[in-house]
Amino acid sequence: MAVQPPATSVAAISGGKTNRSSFVETNVHYHLSLYDGPANRSKLAGIMVGRIQEFSAEGYRSIHRIDVRFDDVNLITGPNGCGKSNLFNSFRLIRAATEGRLSHAIALEGGFNSILWAGPHQDGPVRMSISLVADPFEYKLVLGLRPANEQPLFPLDPQIKSEIVKLGGKVMVDRKSSVAHLSSAQGRKQLRVDLVDSESIFAQIGDPEEFHYLYSLKELVARWAFYHEFRTDADSPLRRPNLATFAPRLDDDGSNVGTMLYIIQQRGEIERLSEILATAFPGTRFRADGGNFWMEVDGIRRRIEPREFSDGTLKFLCLAAICFGTHPPPLIALNEPETSLNPALFEPLADLITNAATSSQLWITTHSEALSKALVDRLACKPIRLDKVDGETVRAGRSPRNYYSVEE
Repeated sequence: MAVQPPATSVAAISGGKTNRSSFVETNVHYHLSLYDGPANRSKLAGIMVGRIQEFSAEGYRSIHRIDVRFDDVNLITGPNGCGKSNLFNSFRLIRAATEGRLSHAIALEGGFNSILWAGPHQDGPVRMSISLVADPFEYKLVLGLRPANEQPLFPLDPQIKSEIVKLGGKVMVDRKSSVAHLSSAQGRKQLRVDLVDSESIFAQIGDPEEFHYLYSLKELVARWAFYHEFRTDADSPLRRPNLATFAPRLDDDGSNVGTMLYIIQQRGEIERLSEILATAFPGTRFRADGGNFWMEVDGIRRRIEPREFSDGTLKFLCLAAICFGTHPPPLIALNEPETSLNPALFEPLADLITNAATSSQLWITTHSEALSKALVDRLACKPIRLDKVDGETVRAGRSPRNYYSVEE
């Protein structure tokens, strides 16, 4: 009798606050049951499916190698210029790879040469790698320069040297350049020799029945939310009315912040959010209706529209929409959320982030000691402090390793 994937409730996709990774967890249990039956299912006992356990980056700009063991809250601190954003951006490449836009993402960063390790070179091949462990998945991607003797048309495009996907500890994809050995969820083997060597396996395998696990990993990573900065200039989409349509989370550019505030107002924890906003902006009340939002200020007889908001107020509302969303993503990554905020807002900001920690894993990058302390006090997290030694990003107190590893 064929195994059917369990149904997912309507509440999990269209209403109410969902728990972490519920839909992905359902699908992954199904895929493991197809691959290895009860043996693999037993391995999942006590595991939160999709929870990130480890991330590693090697050969990326100022990073020779850094390994991060994930906790529920991952607080990355350090002075300006130490490489915090490099670590954040290397982590974000995981999503670019699973979305099938790896080459495009690297091009936006200035090309492959721009993201390569910038420190002293020793003998050995030039490589950049990223790897992820998110139970029951493991993923590793190694990129390198193209051999000059191939006379490539675009010599600065990255070439995938190796790509490995594991499910429940079993190797499902083992790829070298354009050749890949793949296993289906049912255990059938397949050889592909026609892959484009500058793009990930996720962009080139189109059979969701044979390769469910690729789609589950892709879906998991697609639900991660990365936020770096929000435009607050006069032409910013944050200052314009937004079409009222449902969205599970804040858009990357924050353009649907009005809609998100309205959803929270109608279905979310609006009382707690209102308390935080009252502390951050005394004498001010924020309102939302559909895609529009405004504020009412004591002593002013008309409502204040977003085009009149300060940059810091707009930024804070975007962070509120992220941290109080009714459909929290498995991971929220914020790169220097304190930027453009008055230091008086750091304590309320820590309250926002504390709320997000109840439903999502967090990656918070900050150079603010005040914000870091406020988060440690609330969440009892242990900061990962970075430093820069001789141009290399290292964990504080550790020595740099200025070399490339020899190719295996």
